[in-house]
Amino acid sequence: MEIKELYFYDQRFQISHFSRILARFICYSFYIISTTGAIIFLLSDVEKLFWLGILILFFIGDRLIHFGQAERSIIGLIRYLPRPERRKEKKSFIPGSVNVSHYLTPVGFGVLERAYDKTLLINGNFYLYVLKFLFQLPDIKESILRMDVDVNEMAKKIDDIIDAEIKNADKSGKNIKNKENLSGKIESFAKLAFIDAINNKNKFIESADLFSALGKINDQDINRILNLFNINPNELEYAMIFSRFNRGFWKSLPKSLGGFVKRQKRLRHRVMNRAWTAKPTPILDSYSIDFTDLAAAGESGFLIGHKNEYDRLINILSRPIKPNALLIGEPGSGKETIISALAYGIIKDEVPDIIFDKRLVGIQISSLISGSSSAEISGKLNKIVNEIISAGNIILYIPDIHNLIKPFGEGAMSAADILMPIVNGDDFPIIGATYAKEFKQHIELLSDFTNAFEVIRVDEVSENEAIQILVYDSLILEKQYNIKISFGAIKNAIVLSHKYLKQKLLPASAQDLLREALSSASQRKNKFLQAGDIIDIVERKINIPIHLAGKEEAEQLLNLENIIHQFLVDQEPAVSAVSRALREYRSGLGRKGGPIANFLFIGPTGVGKTELSKILAKVQFGSENAMIRFDMSEYQNKESIARFIGSPDGKISGSLTESIIQKPHSLILLDEFEKAHSDILNIFLQVFDDARLTDNLGRTVDFTNTIIIATSNANSNFIKERIEAGDKIEKISEELKKKLTEYFRPELLNRFSEIVVFKNLSQSDIEKIAKFQFISLAKTLEETQGIILSYSDDVVKKIAELGYDPVFGARPLRGVLSNKIKSVLAEKI
Repeated sequence: MEIKELYFYDQRFQISHFSRILARFICYSFYIISTTGAIIFLLSDVEKLFWLGILILFFIGDRLIHFGQAERSIIGLIRYLPRPERRKEKKSFIPGSVNVSHYLTPVGFGVLERAYDKTLLINGNFYLYVLKFLFQLPDIKESILRMDVDVNEMAKKIDDIIDAEIKNADKSGKNIKNKENLSGKIESFAKLAFIDAINNKNKFIESADLFSALGKINDQDINRILNLFNINPNELEYAMIFSRFNRGFWKSLPKSLGGFVKRQKRLRHRVMNRAWTAKPTPILDSYSIDFTDLAAAGESGFLIGHKNEYDRLINILSRPIKPNALLIGEPGSGKETIISALAYGIIKDEVPDIIFDKRLVGIQISSLISGSSSAEISGKLNKIVNEIISAGNIILYIPDIHNLIKPFGEGAMSAADILMPIVNGDDFPIIGATYAKEFKQHIELLSDFTNAFEVIRVDEVSENEAIQILVYDSLILEKQYNIKISFGAIKNAIVLSHKYLKQKLLPASAQDLLREALSSASQRKNKFLQAGDIIDIVERKINIPIHLAGKEEAEQLLNLENIIHQFLVDQEPAVSAVSRALREYRSGLGRKGGPIANFLFIGPTGVGKTELSKILAKVQFGSENAMIRFDMSEYQNKESIARFIGSPDGKISGSLTESIIQKPHSLILLDEFEKAHSDILNIFLQVFDDARLTDNLGRTVDFTNTIIIATSNANSNFIKERIEAGDKIEKISEELKKKLTEYFRPELLNRFSEIVVFKNLSQSDIEKIAKFQFISLAKTLEETQGIILSYSDDVVKKIAELGYDPVFGARPLRGVLSNKIKSVLAEKI
């Protein structure tokens, strides 16, 4: 929108406080006298007086209807270009100069007026007085309460800062009673609020617009208060949405999110265009949904985000040649939301000439093919196509367009074959929608069909856009569940679902999380959903602690080395390294944008590399089952890359990428890492650095909630020799890093959080491990069979002696225990 000139002028700010009170008194007296006179005239037998009373009542009724409204409406103010130019340019402008004061509601004007009077009377910061008086309004107080702020404490803090400002001004003798300076502040502030009101598509400048404008004036005292109560100025505008839609019983809410569009009045059914040249489409209508009808009814069309995708769609449909678009995005990315927004743009005449006055119709392929033979389906399709061409005012939307590729039967044509001549002939615009996987597997292989469409990738909305969407959604959910939802709960639902619940895109993942939290709160008879309630639900879903560590958990983290040593013998450097990594992560000091940690465990076989990985999976993710294990010796050739991250044609799913999509909170163990093909090793450069990997379908797989451990036996003989020579692990590690460049590129080695060296196990270490295994066996017997197993230290020592092997570490021990103890016990049982 092009704003030519804004200014603020109101005669009431040019006169004295007493004069304003007098003017109000006269105005109120006039209304009282008029109302009294109207009643008297209505009771009069004189006909002229009676009709005069009726006239006065109409006047008073009109004033009551517009009670609480501004003198002028912003919607009436906005003038569009002439219709043909408007459809081409897609822009509007405000003619001439605009006096912002005309668009302030009486409540908003009263706030500015009181703040103005207070500042002139007793000094202080004008913006602080605006905040103080806004804070006294019930709708603003309600919105602040939604931000998990103690309103009483905040009100007290505002008064304290105002008092301190006044005292400081009195002591310094500083005179800020400057009308001209104050008028400039009012004008600047009102302009910001006016722009907010336009962006929010409000009729007037309301109290919520004034409050959100406070976050944009960059005043030191205002910023101090907002920071003190952890209020992000950029989020004030979103929180104020609550105040706009909670103003009494007459403020109706739509049934669904799409209905938050401003409903147009007197909109006709769009079967016939304005030129009366279109023709009816009975067969199409029986197998389709008319999105323009839904938009006209105010049931859809609400769009936040996806501006680039929407603008590209409009441009493609406006082309005379190949006006066909293909929307590609994962479930929940917003493809159909964009379609609904286009329908709303059409019914509002905010589209270019070439698609002006069209119908946007979505065909339901499943209804079309259900219970019909291939010949019947082909016949229906041909009739529908003929109807569309004959009507001349249809934009056809085909959801799940990949279903058209499938033939109707053996040797039969597909719907795509029937449509291809039409698509290539540019007879009418077509919009298709599909998913990345289906596009790769079915559509991309058909070059003629693919080339007929312009591809538009529909990505996930941003977190800020998702917050706005969820605030509107919360208004509906509050009514359904009869539970108030705090802004903190909404923000947590967005941030935590985006971080931990990657199986779905925003905002769908956050909406599901919020509904689950509301259901849980409803069962507990809780009437206010707060940020902590969302954290509880997420922790239950992912089985990982994400709240601030309490006393018990803090003690566990501080004693993590001792806890690990209950299951693992020795290997102090490795235990210390993983313990440090977990403490950094839980304290919020872990590296942003990467995995929780990524280690390279180096050492001979059977010394505890895999065992420590299992323990770490249990400690961090709650179960050893959270460990995803890959034998990298299976990925030694170039062709194996397709098995690891998926084939380019989409037919083979990647074992790594699919595993992380299914289990985003896991420990990834890469055994014998050095044996993997060099191209696969290069993949991990990006994973270790950005915790992101794009799979064969173009999906971004997220590794931020994973721990990655690569193990290797490389240079294990060197480690053994240096330890036997008496060298310390620290010295060995430095020398080993240089030797590892024989197997790994330096840039890959540098991306590990730590390279951990495991030493060979001694005879005494094996005895301790044998002791652990006897303890585990005894526990299993007692739990499953009710048998108490007792054993002497000599037995443990003997098993350790038989199971000791300097080459294979503790691996033979399990076999010895099984042969000598478990098999005998099994027979006895």
